[in-house]
Amino acid sequence: MERVLLFVGMVLLLWGTFRLLRRWQIRHVKRVAARDPLLDALRPVPTVVYFTSPHCPPCSRQQKPILDALQKALGENVQIVEVDVGENPAAADRWKVLSVPTTFVLDAQGVPRAVNYGVARLPTLERQIREAAEGRSLPKERLARGGHVGTP
Repeated sequence: MERVLLFVGMVLLLWGTFRLLRRWQIRHVKRVAARDPLLDALRPVPTVVYFTSPHCPPCSRQQKPILDALQKALGENVQIVEVDVGENPAAADRWKVLSVPTTFVLDAQGVPRAVNYGVARLPTLERQIREAAEGRSLPKERLARGGHVGTP
């Protein structure tokens, strides 16, 4: 019984730490995005900022086709900004990106609304874009990880 309680305690501690990390990252990116040169040419539509690397198989085999499908489905109603962390490590550092693929969903004003660590599935991105377009903040800076939305 002690081991079960210890295990549950460790899981809760890790979960809480992860939630604090993502909240901190969203707050940080809100400050950075307002003056980041990556976003100088944004159109007034929701935007996905996609951090990738040529040496990342999930980026090229999974995330890129999903983003292509998103662009095809939404057309001019979404903008996708791709950032190669190898070519632009300073941007990855400014946005505190620790792994690829990582995607940030910004509203039409360039305010970050969600962050996805790992491959973000098409339905997740479509929902996040829709919520950003409606001007709704995601509850408690909700995070999607691998297409599964964590509860706020």
